[in-house]
Amino acid sequence: MLQPLGRGALAFLPIFLAACTGKGNDAPPAAADHDGYCRDKTPGLIADAGDPEDPAAPLSEEAVAGSACNAVERTFQPGSITHLVPCAPVTVHTNPPAWGDHYSIFPRFGGYDYAIPRGFYVHSLEHGGIVFTYSCTDCSEEVDAVKSLIAENAPDPSCCSATGCSPEATNQLSLTPDPGIPSRWAASSWGATLTADCFEHDVFQNFLDAHRDSSVAPENATAVGAGICANTYATDVTRPGPS
Repeated sequence: MLQPLGRGALAFLPIFLAACTGKGNDAPPAAADHDGYCRDKTPGLIADAGDPEDPAAPLSEEAVAGSACNAVERTFQPGSITHLVPCAPVTVHTNPPAWGDHYSIFPRFGGYDYAIPRGFYVHSLEHGGIVFTYSCTDCSEEVDAVKSLIAENAPDPSCCSATGCSPEATNQLSLTPDPGIPSRWAASSWGATLTADCFEHDVFQNFLDAHRDSSVAPENATAVGAGICANTYATDVTRPGPS
């Protein structure tokens, strides 16, 4: 079930973003809808997620100084992207994903209790978001710690105006399980990844501070307006999509 993490102002959203949007729904999903937007395709999409067949070489690869969890940060040169039909197979270039072809609708920023297909959350990265992912199943305390970190963070200044943040603005952060990542914990932005054997608050916070609403994200709030930070035009991908 999606748990919204924050709200903030919907500013004017340029018309060219229309192709990126889907109609949101604030009602919680029914328990029977646990496979989410892609229905019976969801398990296969999750099971197929993993390492790329032709991995991209990082521009930089650096162990995080002082990390007790073997954290490594990498940056990449993003390539071309295409919006795909939702629930189609996707090709990734890094693991965890840091860019690539993705679904034409973008998911609401927030916390997900079960894995959502990568084709959705890569679209969040295009809009300047940070996605925290984990493959561990014995880490409920760490999951709670990430949720606390997310709750601590206000919307990025780019999502607000000189008079403050609108009630509709989110902090552009999401959390979802992803059993296909190569480490217990990871974080992704457009063009950068962090992998770690465990969760360290300051390490993940520093990644967030460095890469949220990154200038390399094609449709971030700085580029297209603060409205992209809101969930108003996003899709609740925990609910079933068209048959």
